[in-house]
This record gives sequence, structure tokens and C-alpha cells, in this order.
Amino acid sequence: MGLWVADGEKGLMMVEGGGCRRAGSPGEALCGARGRIWCAGAERCRCYAEATGDYLCDTALPTGVCAMAALENQVYALSADADSVTAFCAETGAIRGCAPAGVYPRDICPHPEGKLLLVAGGASGEMILLDAFLRCLKIYRLPGTVCGACFLNRGMAALCAVERGETLASCLYAVSFRGVTEEIFSLPSMPCCLCGLPDGGCIMGCCGEIIHFRANKKTAFRQPFSCPLRLCAAKGHILLCEAGEGVFFLPSGRRVYAGADALDALLI
Repeated sequence: MGLWVADGEKGLMMVEGGGCRRAGSPGEALCGARGRIWCAGAERCRCYAEATGDYLCDTALPTGVCAMAALENQVYALSADADSVTAFCAETGAIRGCAPAGVYPRDICPHPEGKLLLVAGGASGEMILLDAFLRCLKIYRLPGTVCGACFLNRGMAALCAVERGETLASCLYAVSFRGVTEEIFSLPSMPCCLCGLPDGGCIMGCCGEIIHFRANKKTAFRQPFSCPLRLCAAKGHILLCEAGEGVFFLPSGRRVYAGADALDALLI
């Protein structure tokens, strides 16, 4: 089991067996597919061999890629600058399509069964459901700015920044595929990130803490973290990128990578 970290200062890092080495140039978002690691940086999205870290190829994408996801042999890159999601071949980088994705979109999540994508549309106040070919299936309207989106049990969840009086609140909503919306939780702080879990639950991060919700929408645990940047789940673990601190395993809180500019992490 190895850990890849997109570090905006040190570069793309491979962490394995207690050691750490640089494999590529600095990146902002990661995705693994077909034995390859794709790392989106400021100018290009570069591909590396998962087993060795050897550089394989690259592709041009819109600037401002903030999140990536994979379905089968395709990789999807969400651009906050271009307000779009781009699909490309996981093996060659050949571009296969592009679709609008709100206004300054923030997050993209693949369905566990590998046929759907969910996009947090940012300032447009939309959560967008797409198929693997980037065809829009449905747009869900939500309060405020949609900062995170994931699949929750048999529906979906959205993390939004919502005005509550004179302050902004982090509000987590459960959304059915038909569009029925229920507020699960709210906290008077800025929202940061959201991640769906294999058991049908989710984990949200906001300024000050992370909160784990089970599939029945009940709180499982809460932990203090000053500024969670990215949450991801893989191989029975939950990874957290914490601003200025590095990458942690949850819920143990054990730090597995120390770096002030760790922006994304991937466990293989």
C-alpha cells in the first residue's frame, strides 16, 4: 500500500515504506486509474506509472483544475477557472469531451457503481448529475454556494455555504434523486470539503473540525482540525489533507505525510 501526495511546493510525492521521494512537478489534484496516476498542475496534467513513479505522458487541460475523478478507463478533471469538467482517456490522455459545471465549481464525485458523476457547481447554487459521457441528467438547486457533493446511501449529499443572518454557515443536505432536500446538519463556520464513504455515509470538513456521518445520517465522530482541504476514502482508510500540516489517517489522527502545501492525496 502506497500513498501519493500532490504537494503544491515540493512536487508529486510517493510515500512508501516509511520513505518519501519526489516523482514529478507540483500538482493540485490527483486521480488513479488503469495503473496510472494523473496529477494536474498549473500548466499540464501529467501521468506516472503507479508502480514505479516513472513519467509516461501528459495532456493539456483548462487551468484551475481543483478536483479529479475516474470511471473505468476515463478520468474527469474539474476546472474552477473554466467552469467545466473535461473527460480524457486514462491511458493516453486523449480528450473525449467537456461539459459545463456551474460557476467556479468545487468538487466532483464518481458513483460507486461507476456510471454516474456528481459535481458541486459552486456559486451557481447547483449540484449537477452527469453520466459517464458527461450528459447532464439533472440539476439540483440548493441554498448558497455548493462546496462539496457526494453520493450518500441511496441518494446524494451536498455541503453548502449558506448565509444565516450576518454570518456564513456550513450546511449539509441530503438530496434524493427526485430532488427532495433535507438539512442534516449546520455549523456556524466556513465549509471546506466533503467525501462519500463506502458504507453509504459521508464525512464533512469545515473550518475547525471534521464530522463523520453514518448512512443513517447520525454523527459517528467529530475531530478538531483547523482547515481541512481535502478528504478521500480508499482501502478502508480515510485521508485528510490539512492546510499547513500534511496528510492524516482518520479517525486515528496519525500523520502520514508532513508538508505545509499538501493539496490532495491518493492511497493505492
